[in-house]
Amino acid sequence: MIGSVPIVLQWEIRRCRSDEFGFLNQPGQVEIQSDLFYDYRTNVENYPGWQAWMREKQPRLLVIWGKYESSFDSAEPESYRRDVPNPEVHIVDGGHFALDTAADEIAALIGPFMKTQK
Repeated sequence: MIGSVPIVLQWEIRRCRSDEFGFLNQPGQVEIQSDLFYDYRTNVENYPGWQAWMREKQPRLLVIWGKYESSFDSAEPESYRRDVPNPEVHIVDGGHFALDTAADEIAALIGPFMKTQK
C-alpha cells in the first residue's frame, strides 16, 4: 500500500506521479512550487477568516474528499456544515490527490453542481 490507499489504486498513483514529475520539471515550476509551499504556512492562521466569510456569504459549496485521505482528519468534510449548513459532500475512491484516481467520478459530481442554482 501507499499510505492507506488500496493496492488497486496504486498503479494509477504511480502513473500520475510520473506525469507530475514531468510537469514539475518544466521551466519556472521550481519557483512556483516554492512560493506555493511557502504560502502554506499561513493556512491555519487564515482558517477563522475563511470560516467567517463562509458563515456570512453562505456560498453554494461542493466538498469532494478522498476516502483514503491521510493528510487531514476524516471528519473534515462534514465540518464544513458548521459554517455552511447545506454543502454537497461526497467521499470518492481516492486519497489526498483524489483527482489522480477519481477524475471521472469527480467530474460527474461537478457538472450537475455547476448547473444548479442557489
